[in-house]
Amino acid sequence: MEDGAFLDETVNNCFSEPDVAESVKGLVYQIVSGVIRRKGYFDWVLSRMLRKDVQKDIRYLLWISLYQISFMKKAHYHVVMEAVEYAKQQNGSGVANFVNAILRRFIRERDTFSYPEAPVLRLSIVHSFPEWLVKRWLKWFGVEETERLLTILNETPDFTIRIDPGKASREEVTAELEARGIETRPGRFLDSAIHVDRLAPLLSDRLFEEKVITIQDETSQLVASAVDARDGDYVLDACAGLGTKTRQLRETSPGAIFVAMDTNMKRLGLTTDTTNLVRGDGVRSPFRKDFFDVILVDAPCSSMGIIRKHPEIKWRRKEADIKRFGNYQLDLLRSLWDNLKRGGRLVYSVCSFEPEETAGVLERFRKEREFLLENPLPHLFTTECFLSLPQETGMDGFFIARLRKP
Repeated sequence: MEDGAFLDETVNNCFSEPDVAESVKGLVYQIVSGVIRRKGYFDWVLSRMLRKDVQKDIRYLLWISLYQISFMKKAHYHVVMEAVEYAKQQNGSGVANFVNAILRRFIRERDTFSYPEAPVLRLSIVHSFPEWLVKRWLKWFGVEETERLLTILNETPDFTIRIDPGKASREEVTAELEARGIETRPGRFLDSAIHVDRLAPLLSDRLFEEKVITIQDETSQLVASAVDARDGDYVLDACAGLGTKTRQLRETSPGAIFVAMDTNMKRLGLTTDTTNLVRGDGVRSPFRKDFFDVILVDAPCSSMGIIRKHPEIKWRRKEADIKRFGNYQLDLLRSLWDNLKRGGRLVYSVCSFEPEETAGVLERFRKEREFLLENPLPHLFTTECFLSLPQETGMDGFFIARLRKP
């Protein structure tokens, strides 16, 4: 992952190996995701204790050990003993003694650490976020709200599944999952959503294999409600990816005709339904003008709203990326707007809450095209657009807008 791989893909590849026991998968995921979440803090800790950098494998061992000592309910002496024994087997007694000394010093001194007074530096270290991102959020939200945001983005994520209403009810799925020892709670807004405490057991479960359930956050599920496709509508999912939202739309609006487009045909081809698949880029749309009744633009974005589930994002992104994504999103709207019929609806969504990717895109687009902004979720909210700020909603950061073409 340090070389650019993604958390979920890396862990899934590891778990596909036959010698990885089912009983340790949850622990492996907890430690790996936790280390990535907190590695900025751990590097700050090590910078206080080391005169020079250490080789990668030793640094990773220290990260893993520091995470277990700091954030897991494990006896400190067990963690130290395991780390030292591993280092001895892999690297010899000298390295083992070094690891032992660093970990024991951390245990002795961690309650006496002093942090910088400047909010940017303090929050960046304590909550393990890049300084540029903390500085940015302090500008938008202030110290107190930014600290709440950083805190919730560092929490263990809440995983959500979506039920295909044509195959089972929430009560039936809940009963089956709880019989397997999986804790559940109902979604906040949608009957199709169930929050679960673990994902790994579901990946080999009958419900998942038969597509009774799909892994999909509740904020993402709200997009289908905003699309509100009707019988006979021609609907384009312009940035379909793996087709998760397209599949949901087909389940909730079986009388509509769907086209799913993405730049990556291999990824798009993983969808298993009978949607019309098109390889193409929305900024150079291949479709004729005034054709679709509804267009969904679930646009590529900085993904700042899903850092809780994908902590690697905060270390990968640069501030310039947010502006770059905003420009691309505007280009998508410019191109796809011509494919929309008069009176048609375009739903724009991103898993981000950054102004340049949300309201800012609409403000720029309004200077070029005429549209009516509609409440995308009138049965749930009274706002012009749906904006989920994690520190307020407890859910992923997300934005949904619905534009009608006059």
